[in-house]
Amino acid sequence: MNSYTEYFGIDISKQTFDVVNQSGKHWQYENTKKGFLKFKRTIKVDSICVMEATGIYHLPLAKYLHSKDVNISVVNPTRIKRYSQMTLNRNKTDKSDAKIISSYAQNQEVELWKPAPDLIEQGKDLVQIIEQYIEFRAGLKNKKDGLKSKNTTKSLIKIIENQIDSISIEIDELQQKLIQMVKEYDSKLLQNITSIVGIGQNTAALLILTSDGFINFDSAKQLCSYFGLAPTEYSSGTSINGSRKISKMGNPLVRKKLFMCSLQASRYNKSCIDLYQRLLAKGKPKKVALIAVVNKLLKIVFAISKSGLPYDREYKSFVVKR
Repeated sequence: MNSYTEYFGIDISKQTFDVVNQSGKHWQYENTKKGFLKFKRTIKVDSICVMEATGIYHLPLAKYLHSKDVNISVVNPTRIKRYSQMTLNRNKTDKSDAKIISSYAQNQEVELWKPAPDLIEQGKDLVQIIEQYIEFRAGLKNKKDGLKSKNTTKSLIKIIENQIDSISIEIDELQQKLIQMVKEYDSKLLQNITSIVGIGQNTAALLILTSDGFINFDSAKQLCSYFGLAPTEYSSGTSINGSRKISKMGNPLVRKKLFMCSLQASRYNKSCIDLYQRLLAKGKPKKVALIAVVNKLLKIVFAISKSGLPYDREYKSFVVKR
């Protein structure tokens, strides 16, 4: 269990952050470098600061505290929410949230956080920009189709087509920049992952970036859970008997890309074909079989990331009989 001199729970918003220690004392600071400095002065040696992963708002403070050798943990917001429900907390304010986070740190095991390499952080930002461009392009394509159905003038349709072409060029350039960035981070890892039949460069780069290069995972099971692909069961007694589903608690973009990869892998990757066909023969729905292929691909990715070897299409696992 954790053993620190003081536990600071931190609730962060865009402009301010609230801090509560284990004694219930409350502070509020500006979410600026000036506020960070004021807060740092109150932190004793061997204390720990715990905060939720709140999009981009927690990162500046987390990086600042880490640079000052302060113990810091960044926790999944879902865990804090579940803990709050378990303790029957009914209040919802910045102060009460910070108090819950402090209590969580005192009663639950928390892991120390460290920032990802700059290339990883920059790559994540680039992924978000690319996806925004792709969504915008999809909207323009839908608008173009709608205008065509109304027999709109060709000049207006041409304007939208030019915008689509321009955005497509931007997307291609950004994707090339993203691949180059991941190559600078670990070109061998990128090459090894793309050796897996069914996974292309863009998906491989996304997996490397969103997992921080797989350095924080000890097993394939952890990786599958992190991306929300671990199966969950919803049943109780005789009255509740739900089907097994994936948790969907991780990055939805990763799941989307991997599902598209599973369509190719279930046709051209030998080990995935065998799994897919075996599940279909058992009467499983196609979507269930494809999700199993997604998990298979992710397990192969994890094995490759740890071994440092490319994918072996002829590899067969076996159990020694005694």
